[in-house]
Amino acid sequence: MDGEKRYCTIEESLIEACKEVNLMRKGLLPEIDAREALAKLREELKNELEEEVFVSKKKVAARW
Repeated sequence: MDGEKRYCTIEESLIEACKEVNLMRKGLLPEIDAREALAKLREELKNELEEEVFVSKKKVAARW
């Protein structure tokens, strides 16, 4: 993690997450449809998924 830079500290992230949970409990955040959320996530990760190439490092012996 030497070269990685965080956008915010872990403490700040937890505080923001707790605030968001409180807003959800109070009903102040709009509900997100699961299908819409998955479609949005797929769109965001589309480029990464296309570039990723899976190369298996396992060598499998043939069974006779």
